[in-house]
Amino acid sequence: MALGTVEQARVEILSAEDAKQTRNVERMLEGAQKIVASVQYCWLVSRSDESVRARPMGRLLPSENNDDWIIRFLTDRRSRKIADLRHTSTVGLIFQNDGDDAFASLTGAARLIEDVFEIRALWKEDAHARYFPTEKDRANAGFIEVRIERMELWIRGVTPEPFGLHATILQRNPNGSWYCAT
Repeated sequence: MALGTVEQARVEILSAEDAKQTRNVERMLEGAQKIVASVQYCWLVSRSDESVRARPMGRLLPSENNDDWIIRFLTDRRSRKIADLRHTSTVGLIFQNDGDDAFASLTGAARLIEDVFEIRALWKEDAHARYFPTEKDRANAGFIEVRIERMELWIRGVTPEPFGLHATILQRNPNGSWYCAT
């Protein structure tokens, strides 16, 4: 009976630790969502044969049925970033909110959306036409969809102190759930 009691206590301790870990991950994800929602632009970082390239990108607002960690961008399929994505699909997205001392480096797999039917489903004439004003331009419009797999976070008041010393790293499991990898 004593052994069972010790084993039961260990299970309860592990369950309490799992619950605490889950709350911490949820808090980190909420902090990351707040950063992403608070800024209009982020940096998209890609790799080419010769170098690493970064450029500012305006993200599209997610739809109601969207995974929170799929981020989309409107793009010109003739651009250099498209050649980079054809070389390697892993990209980084960097979001920064100076006012809140909140910084997120997100990494994921980018998918170029070139299918006419998918583009039409995502296209919002009032928002996108100004970037692609002619029919020739619109024929080269596409979307980049990034499924976030890893996050490095520095968020004052959310990530562990001392602020800025180390990133808090969240990683996505194959089943889609998140865990703290630090």
